[in-house]
Amino acid sequence: MLRPLRRIARRVMERTGLIGPYYRWLERRSARAVGEAVDDGRPMPPAELVVLVSGPSLRWFSERGRDDAAMFRALAARHGADVAAGLDVLDFGCGAGRIARWLAPEVIAAGGTFTGSDLNPRLAGWCAANLPGTYRANGLKPPLGNAANSLDMIYAHSVLTHLTEPTAQAWLAEIARVLRPGGLALMTFHDEAYAQAWAPEDVAARLAGEGYVVWNNALEGSNYISAWTTRARLADMAAPGFEVAEIIPGRNDAPAQAIAVLRARPEV
Repeated sequence: MLRPLRRIARRVMERTGLIGPYYRWLERRSARAVGEAVDDGRPMPPAELVVLVSGPSLRWFSERGRDDAAMFRALAARHGADVAAGLDVLDFGCGAGRIARWLAPEVIAAGGTFTGSDLNPRLAGWCAANLPGTYRANGLKPPLGNAANSLDMIYAHSVLTHLTEPTAQAWLAEIARVLRPGGLALMTFHDEAYAQAWAPEDVAARLAGEGYVVWNNALEGSNYISAWTTRARLADMAAPGFEVAEIIPGRNDAPAQAIAVLRARPEV
């Protein structure tokens, strides 16, 4: 009985606009539960920013950021984009720099440029003040502040996972615009394999028939909303601007999202 009541209360708050203040309160409460300090040799954001993009664990923020940076680096290299070769790179949805803390110094040391962009100006501002590279806030919808055909590689970890389908489609088109022909976009998403173990309630069952399912459709762009899409739908959404180089399915035995490796189509 308690779960249905909570669901009803949540929907009422969504309709009345109270969900925003309530969710911000939950985030502040979560920040007070952040565990032990971690010194990994790189600037660490304050707890109230960490919880906006991850759980209340500085150790997870550090270790998973390092691991995800290594994953993107290796995956890009497998498809011909070596960050040690002086690439122009964008971290789309950089958050509090969880991945940028590790990748930005490598890209810049190799002679490339590193840009981060995030919907939350507080997060982009902290990165700008503490990490190498250039960081700016973006809107919920395009455009980015980058010129057309100006980037070699864009990666986005758990950004599509918080957008409705029209917004996700718009951002895919914008990312294709700013990439050079042949440039890579590496983007994680919640696919059908991931949904089998990690989706809320009936999302996995709905996904098979609907292709794109949004759970908690409020506060778009925040962790409150979660979006789920099949690998086939993601490929269809990307098709106007990209060739699909590879899609790695998500895992249902561990919390690892699916990853799409997309190559920007040559200009016609």
